[in-house]
Amino acid sequence: MPDSTVRSDIQNAIGSDYSIDREMPSPGGLLILDGVGKADETRVNIKGISLDEMKSSSPPLTDAGLAARRIRHPNILSIIESGLSSNTFYWISPAIDARTLRARLGRGGRMELADSMTVLRDVSAALTHAHLHGVVHGGLTPDSILISGGSALVADLGVAEVFTALRNRTANDPQSWVAAADPVRYSTPEQAQGSPADARSDVYAWGVIAYELLGGRHPFAGRNTPRQMAAAHTDEEPAQLATGKSEIPSAVNRLIMRCLCKDPSKRPESAREILAVMTKEMLVPPPAPAAGKGQKAVTVLVLLVIVLVGVMVFLGFNK
Repeated sequence: MPDSTVRSDIQNAIGSDYSIDREMPSPGGLLILDGVGKADETRVNIKGISLDEMKSSSPPLTDAGLAARRIRHPNILSIIESGLSSNTFYWISPAIDARTLRARLGRGGRMELADSMTVLRDVSAALTHAHLHGVVHGGLTPDSILISGGSALVADLGVAEVFTALRNRTANDPQSWVAAADPVRYSTPEQAQGSPADARSDVYAWGVIAYELLGGRHPFAGRNTPRQMAAAHTDEEPAQLATGKSEIPSAVNRLIMRCLCKDPSKRPESAREILAVMTKEMLVPPPAPAAGKGQKAVTVLVLLVIVLVGVMVFLGFNK
């Protein structure tokens, strides 16, 4: 559970502008609140974490540094406000009518290929924009991907230190691990060894999510502890995604496996290359069906129409 002082710190910082309605379910160490703006009744989500949790992850300390991360893009859920209040770091985002990719996957059954490709393309567009502005996510998971109106948005972009803190918390307290949602499931081999996140970390996380979305399972499914999962990211090669009769475009298949390379230098340098491949593949029309009964039927129908027109012309000339 988050430190009991976190809510009080947030209330002191934003109480004049927002009313807090309720506390939402959240991973250990992170407080999530549902609120509303007092001036315009805008719904918001407020998230906070104790600086004690972040003591080893260099929390942002200046308003200028935080403001530089508040980037805008159609596929990014923007951060309205962020800051420090006493012993708490918090950030505020708009509340939108959406569900997380995790919730969608939790319904069972695979998403349609076209829907999955759209989600992955939208996420790569958000990450590309962020990387071009020098901002990394550092904790991309299906819980930070929101699906709304047929599009995907990336939430919590620009607070990488928070996800570092949550990963450290799991490493130091395995009992806090939430197997379905913890950032350890999507962390890179280098993050598992304590290195900071960069653009190639987001590329790796995108690859894990793409593998899970298109392949139907996490690449290291069955690892039941944080230590097992971290070891798998570091030492194990994921099985190749199914080929042959698979509908997954071969270029996307190859891209995903590149993103999952243990060596960061062998991954795409940023999400820009991912976006280029996804955009190209989504513009390629599906292959024409093989000749068969359907094509034969169309051919016969066309011949019948030609004969019918000929007969009508002949009869017209003999009147």
